[in-house]
Amino acid sequence: MRKTIGGLLTAGLLVPGVVGAEGLGADTGGALSYSYVDGGLAFYPSVDRQDLVGVNVTGSYAITPDIFAFGGFTYLTDDFDYTAAYGGGAYRFEVMPDFDVYGGLSLEYQKVEGEDRWRVGGSYEWVDGEWRMRGGETRRVTWSEDDISLGIRGGARYLINDAFEVGGQARIVTGDWDYFGFNAYGQYHMTSNLGVVGELDIWDGDLGIIARARYNF
Repeated sequence: MRKTIGGLLTAGLLVPGVVGAEGLGADTGGALSYSYVDGGLAFYPSVDRQDLVGVNVTGSYAITPDIFAFGGFTYLTDDFDYTAAYGGGAYRFEVMPDFDVYGGLSLEYQKVEGEDRWRVGGSYEWVDGEWRMRGGETRRVTWSEDDISLGIRGGARYLINDAFEVGGQARIVTGDWDYFGFNAYGQYHMTSNLGVVGELDIWDGDLGIIARARYNF
């Protein structure tokens, strides 16, 4: 995708990983719950020489014991701004009571916007061994591009014990800004309803670090 729009970014983040509470959605019949909402901070320190930082919000809702809906929102900023929103549905397969695999489809929206600046109407002078522009004015032009496409997501979740869960997910986003990404996460359950999530995400070859607080329905 960065090749498509001259080095700008795209991302989509989803980590379904909640445990312990009896959800408002359908009971999955196991230890892993799929009804939650969470939010926190995301940091990508090396995307096209940018230190992208922002917010990441995800959620999930169990419709039936085996089918769940999911969605998310991401906003990152540095010299330009990136926004993503997505939603979809997935099917879970219970390998054993504490271990699930899942797969599904999503609709992906991505937008990149920024501002270009340059000086016009001035003249260059040789000062202290270098050319410097004198006079003129600075002009600003804002721009934005967006894309809507389909995504494919699949992963696994494993409950180590009542306090710790680990998992990972791979994703393929199609369209004009297509890319491949995958992540690995760990979650600590402070109570049956509250948890904290730490995630490492590899998006199109670039590393992201994400931390979120989670509430289980």
